[in-house]
Amino acid sequence: MAFLQRVINGGGRINREMAVGTGRTDLLIEFNGDKFVLELKLKRMPSARQKGLDQISRYLDTLGMTKGYLILFEIKPSSIIPWETRVKWEDISHQNKNITIVEM
Repeated sequence: MAFLQRVINGGGRINREMAVGTGRTDLLIEFNGDKFVLELKLKRMPSARQKGLDQISRYLDTLGMTKGYLILFEIKPSSIIPWETRVKWEDISHQNKNITIVEM
């Protein structure tokens, strides 16, 4: 949060666990009139990606938005999965939404 706040530097707002319909999005960043929805997940189970995609799609529907970000954090140490292979970036379409998936 402190890192994001410094990036925004008074020109926007960061909302944590903001109520969206019957759920709560992890982060909603408002900056220069734009909104960015971020859902954060730990990769504990293989289903984390699919659950995250379904979840952020519902939030985007409720907010009337079509673009969101799913951030997946690998829980295995870098000695098992090195940074060179764990960091991935992918743009996909899911339930008529444009989702950027960042894995790290």
